[in-house]
Amino acid sequence: MRPAELDRLTVAEAADRYVELVRARTLTGALSPSTAEVYARDVATLVELAGADVVLDDLTGEDVDAILLAFARRPDGRKGVAREKGGRGSPRRRRRVSAGRSRRCSSTRRWRGGCRSTR
Repeated sequence: MRPAELDRLTVAEAADRYVELVRARTLTGALSPSTAEVYARDVATLVELAGADVVLDDLTGEDVDAILLAFARRPDGRKGVAREKGGRGSPRRRRRVSAGRSRRCSSTRRWRGGCRSTR
């Protein structure tokens, strides 16, 4: 059943709520402060790409696909900071947008069933 009144959240309002949740999880020890910082930075990037004043319910599937593709193509800011401090290399690009596995599975992880394939 549909609620009588809809709460039309903007992208910025939803992002603020999410970052508050992440900070609360950091305080309980469920997330490390560095992980929370990365999440907050990524959410800020998504807000910038989607538009802070856009209402979430107004986004179409095509809009979300375009936002995620633009997000994946953006340089990852972590390497840029190291480079400015005298590090080497160019800024990394985000290779994945989803929370999929980014590393090859070790034999231990395959044994525990933590991998999708057993090659």
